[in-house]
Amino acid sequence: MNKLVITPLGTISPYPKDNMNCPGYLIEYHDQKILIDCGSGITRLLNFPHDLKNLNVIITHYHKDHFADIGSLQYASFVYHNLGELNNKIKIYLPKKDIGFNKKAIISNKECYAEYYDIEDKKIIKLDDLSIQFKDNKSHTIESFMVKIENKDFKIIYTSDIGTTNFNELIDYCANADLIICESSFLEKHNAHTNTHMTAKDAALLAKESYAKKLLLTHFWPEEDKTLYLKEAKLYYDNIEIAQEGNKIIII
Repeated sequence: MNKLVITPLGTISPYPKDNMNCPGYLIEYHDQKILIDCGSGITRLLNFPHDLKNLNVIITHYHKDHFADIGSLQYASFVYHNLGELNNKIKIYLPKKDIGFNKKAIISNKECYAEYYDIEDKKIIKLDDLSIQFKDNKSHTIESFMVKIENKDFKIIYTSDIGTTNFNELIDYCANADLIICESSFLEKHNAHTNTHMTAKDAALLAKESYAKKLLLTHFWPEEDKTLYLKEAKLYYDNIEIAQEGNKIIII
């Protein structure tokens, strides 16, 4: 039976604090690894050089809290290749449309053992028997890609940074997911007055209305008590966890 293991490496934004890092999720499937986002601090939870082998890195958008550690990862690949411990290049997937010259800076790094691929809306890549699809959620301050990972046994959605301006389309995209890893930057009490990030309530309603089996809340405000996000979301949806660095989730 196929088993997919998801390890949160970073769960807060926009800056790391204490033992918490900015966004990053390591997904392991057979001998493949998928790192979704590479935020500040996440590399300290990776196991080098093991986690560099068969590594596919996906940067969902060009906000620095989602890719600030990419330079460290690139340099690690460079060093371990030179030491003879990394034979195959890591693969880095980046939004095709550059914003603020961030893409140019990443791909121009010469001290790196990597190859680069573009992400575009509706693009699909194949990895083992997995289908990995990208979708511009059209509800953040810049182009931000949701990631759908599925095969015949399961469907996982990572929302990236996302708001509520395109909510009905988001519901359709997440329909019947086994797991939605959804940003929940705010609580209703914050009165954030933004539709380019979600509250815990918004995330719960997305899971409920898309008939998802499970919701994993992430992308918390660093100074806030995470349990308050769970309490708010559980008013609208039942099967919820709050993401914690290092706490593995297994999908079978």
